[in-house]
Amino acid sequence: MRRSDLAWNDWEAISRFLADQVVCRIAIHDDPFPYVLAQSYRFIDGVFLLHCSRFGRMAGLIRRNPHVTIEIDHLVALLKAPKGQNTSFEYYSVLARCCVDLSEDLEAVRRQQYEVLEKYRPERDYTPIDDFAPAQIMTFRCNVMQMSAKKRILADGQYSPPGQPQAPYLRYPFPPPAALSSLPPGAFDPNRFKA
Repeated sequence: MRRSDLAWNDWEAISRFLADQVVCRIAIHDDPFPYVLAQSYRFIDGVFLLHCSRFGRMAGLIRRNPHVTIEIDHLVALLKAPKGQNTSFEYYSVLARCCVDLSEDLEAVRRQQYEVLEKYRPERDYTPIDDFAPAQIMTFRCNVMQMSAKKRILADGQYSPPGQPQAPYLRYPFPPPAALSSLPPGAFDPNRFKA
């Protein structure tokens, strides 16, 4: 990483960040350009859990080459300083290079879908997964081979980076992002569907 001052090395904080975010971007080998798309995911024990249709482009590409890159980011605020080149952002960003293990076994697909539901439906207020859905999708475990993380979070009035003319940044925060922590408590009410 060129900017060592932006390196984010707090694994506990990175794990919390990955658990809270709801969308990752996954880059898959294709020719002549990488195929990149947004996916919901769960990160647990150093593995990203994802799924897709068994019959689509994504499935075909991953079957051909199981090496993927996953990126998750969160923009926090716009930063402005008097000099134009000092316009920037506060952010968190994680980049993971992974090798994929695919599964089309119905019971393995069902088990992984329940694992992912623990992130999005911890209240467990849903009916069991039927037999139709697992037959339509495949699951994949993206085993992390290499991961790096960056963050840039400034204190109010903090000055520009080392080597730049001294000028304080002004912060303009973005509204809360799409993250589990930004949902109201009622989103996880286990009694919501009860009469």
